This record gives sequence, C-alpha cells and structure tokens, in this order.
Amino acid sequence: MRAFPFRWLWRLLVAALLLAWAALALWQSQKRLPPGVHIAGNWHSVPAGELQFLRDLTAADATGAPLNQHQINVELLRMIAQARDFLVLDTGLFGDLPAAGPGASRLRAAAPVAATLADALLQARQQQPALQVLLLIDPASAQLQVGSPTLERLREAGVAVVPVDVGRLRAPNAVFVGFWQLCCRWWSPVAAAGAWPNPLGIGPSGVSMGLWGRTPGYQRSHRQLLIADDGGGGLAALIFSRPLNAEASLHTAVALHIAGEALEPLLESEFVMAQFSGWSGGGAIQERSQRLIERQRRNIAAAAAATAATAGAAAAAVDAARARVVSEAPIAEALLERLDAAGSHDSIEIAALYLSQRDLVRALIDAAWRGATVRVLLDPGKDGYGYDRSGLPNRQVASELVAASDGAVRVRWYRTHGEQFSPGFVLIRSAARAWLMVGTAELSRRDLDDFNLAAAFIAELPGAAPASSDALSWFDAVWYNRAAGGTEYSSDVDVYADASQLDYWQYRLLEVSGTAFD
Repeated sequence: MRAFPFRWLWRLLVAALLLAWAALALWQSQKRLPPGVHIAGNWHSVPAGELQFLRDLTAADATGAPLNQHQINVELLRMIAQARDFLVLDTGLFGDLPAAGPGASRLRAAAPVAATLADALLQARQQQPALQVLLLIDPASAQLQVGSPTLERLREAGVAVVPVDVGRLRAPNAVFVGFWQLCCRWWSPVAAAGAWPNPLGIGPSGVSMGLWGRTPGYQRSHRQLLIADDGGGGLAALIFSRPLNAEASLHTAVALHIAGEALEPLLESEFVMAQFSGWSGGGAIQERSQRLIERQRRNIAAAAAATAATAGAAAAAVDAARARVVSEAPIAEALLERLDAAGSHDSIEIAALYLSQRDLVRALIDAAWRGATVRVLLDPGKDGYGYDRSGLPNRQVASELVAASDGAVRVRWYRTHGEQFSPGFVLIRSAARAWLMVGTAELSRRDLDDFNLAAAFIAELPGAAPASSDALSWFDAVWYNRAAGGTEYSSDVDVYADASQLDYWQYRLLEVSGTAFD
C-alpha cells in the first residue's frame, strides 16, 4: 500500500498560502476607492481679501527659552463661535494624552487642545440649539483612547462623532497588510493597552499586538479642516497642517482660510465619507448646508452682476483671486503641473515635514535647471513625540536635491526642540502673481497616492495680496532667521544632510514599500 504523499500536500498548502497572500496584497493596493475621496475641485473666483494665511510657530531664543505664536486655534474658536446653521470639523488624531515616546518627559508641556475645542463646540450648541455639528476623527483617536472622555461629552451633547472607516482605503504597505490579515488579524483583538511599542506618537507607551499590527499599513484620516457657515449666509473653511491633539499643538504649522463656492465639493466629500463610515443621521445638516449653498450662489451672482455694472469691473479683474480644493492624489497632480510650468522668472518655496515622493523630487531638480529659484525648508527628523528619529527621508533627499541640481536647490533645516516642523506649504511666485498651496499632506507616496486621507487649499492671487505677502514674510523670516533676541529658526543644509548611499537606498525602499517614516 502506497504512503499518502504528505510532502505534496505540504507543498500545495504552502503554495495556496502564498497565492492567498499575493491576492490579498494585490487587492489591498488596487481596490476601488470609496466615494468622497480623490477630489479635484474646479477653480472659483474669490476676493483676495477673503484669503487669510495663518501660522503657529515654536522656537527657542538664545537662552533656550521657548517662543510660541498661536494663530490657528484662535481662528478655529472664532469660526466655531460665528457658526449658526452647521459645522463640520475633520480633526485627524484628536485628544490630549501626552507623547508616548521614552523621551516625552523632556518635551515642553502641551496645553489641552481637544478639550478646549470641545468646550467651544458645547458652548456653541448651547447658544445656538439648532446648530448641527459633525465631527470626523481618525479611528486611532478611539482605539488608543486618546480622546475618549472628550468624545463622550460631545456625543452626549448631540454632536455626531464619526471615526472615519480608513479600512476602505488602499493600503500603502500592501505586502505587510496582506500577511497580517492572513496570519494574525483574525485572532489579534485591538486594545489600547499592551506591551508592543506605540507607533502613533501619543497615548500609552505600549499597545496590544492587534493594534500594533494594524499600524505598518495604517491608513490615516488627516484632512484637518473646519468648514461651516460664516454666520452671514456664506460658506467658510480653514485647513490646518497639524492634527488637533495637545502634542501637535507644539508643532510649527500653517493654515489657510478661504470662503465661497470652491468649498462645495469638499463639504459634499466630508458628508459622503461620514456616510460610508456608518453615519446615518445627516438629513438635517445636509439640508441646511444645501440651503446655504443655494443662498451663497445667489449672493455671489448678484455681487458679480453689480460689479460688472460699475466702473470697478476692470480693477476687480486686476485684483482677482481664485481658489480650488484638492484631496489625496490630485494634490500631487496639481503641484506637479505647477512645478513643471516654473521657469527662470519663478521662485519656489516649500516647507514640509517630509519630502520624499519621487516625482516631486525630480520636478524640483528640473525646475532649478530651468532657472527657477528653489528654496526648501524641512524638518531634520531628529525627534518627535518623545522618540529619537533617524532623519529619513529628508536628510537623504536634501543631499540629492543639492547634488543633482549642482547647488541650485537650496535647503535649510528648521531647528526643532522636541516638537516637529509640519507645515504643508508651497508658494510659487511669478511676476506679480502667486500660487499658494496649504494642506495636510506629507509630500510622500503615502499621502499623495490615494492611501491616506489628506486635503489642500490652492489659491492663485496677486503677489501683493495679504495672504501672499503674509506667506512670503513667514517663510523669509524662518529662512533668514529674522527674529529678535538671538532666535535662530533654521540652520544650514550641512548640519543634517546625509550623503550615505546605504541610508539613501533605505529611504528609497521605505518610500516604494509605503512604510511610514514616523
């Protein structure tokens, strides 16, 4: 009697598992995007005076004493107080727990952010009982119990709190995600407490294996915006480059306030995202928003007709600005289109937490060779949230930019002190016009290839407009260290640049695999 061919059975089992792994990885990287993402909004006219550039700045003077400027939270609180009909707040990681890293004790004390905003929302609801509020959060806010008490207060007061279902997105690290789903996810429950290192920066220092295993392929919801009625029959929004948690409030960040028709696709997108994440109570807030949009369109049309009927039409055309909203991959598409058009009479200023996406790196080098003035201001990647960082990818990209452009691309480092430098800022100036983008996307494959949820506001406006001049003044002050008291905001590229080929190819591998640099 012949023995049962266990060897062949084993081979078939291994082959089946490998095939299942490959199929899961392929599906995770190519699955259909959910509705409400990948926005490429149209251009709409907007008065240049209604565009407002804001910033938070953290630095240290010559004695090491902290210097802080906070404009973003002030504007958020103002917009919450003026809303009468509805308000949508998309927060990113929301809560006030401390940093998770072993060096967290050396960080400056962070003032509560989530609790302050929650108090403002509750007060607004008390003063305007008919006000409808939708709060979208990154699901890790609940999984890590980062904002649990605050979130419960809001729910009890009638605020719709919706953790975004990021599992509907494509996985940036599909190979790992496929392996995890096949071998471990089904028996590894998600819990905040555990012995595995917390990779998200805030909350407990240790998390469960189930939560840890979800983070290498972790899709983030970090559009980080507030959109609401302005109390006068119009639509207004603020996008801010840091999440609304206490530790992130220490970061240097920027924001852009815009108003008008350009916001309509963004508002609809936020509603659709909430619906595919399980939100089912949106009838009242959507009806209110639609009535406001129709009223705003009538007001804009009437204002345009009045302007056309007067002698001020020509002056309005000269001072005209326009704006649009983009999210996810269209952020990169819009930025690359503008960079590819830059030439010898253009100036490009970029400030970012990470710069690693390959098409952007090549576009900056090409623009410099065409004669554009290119300045890049980056986080050195030395620390953040109590963790020591490796410097990937910025140090390697900085060396590449300088070397490949023969020094035409100039790079400097923001001097961080435990916090991070996290503006999503691009300013391109040409003659008397400016192209300004402020957003939440890290300039990496994870944020620019439809894996994470991110957004940006883009404005074309006169170079002398307040938003444009404020943006340039902020960048120049940091670049040239224009500050009193011996404060140095930034340092030379040689301080942190890394020309090591081993580190460079490590960055390239992490970028193509979709692994987070955090």
